[in-house]
Amino acid sequence: MEFIAKVEDSQKSNIREIAASLESMGIQIRRIMRITGTIFGSTRSLPLAKLKIKGIKSVEQDRRLRARS
Repeated sequence: MEFIAKVEDSQKSNIREIAASLESMGIQIRRIMRITGTIFGSTRSLPLAKLKIKGIKSVEQDRRLRARS
């Protein structure tokens, strides 16, 4: 499942470390947007609630629409 995680405003300077912590949990990080404090990634087995680690304000499923090929 693909997700979008928002980092707490006070933790934006630590966004790379937070992303590394998620990776150590087996999460695949697709994109880090430091200015907006957003991490895009995917997980196969962990529920979204488990991704709300220290420094993460919110996590939601990425529901972007994609064109069919």
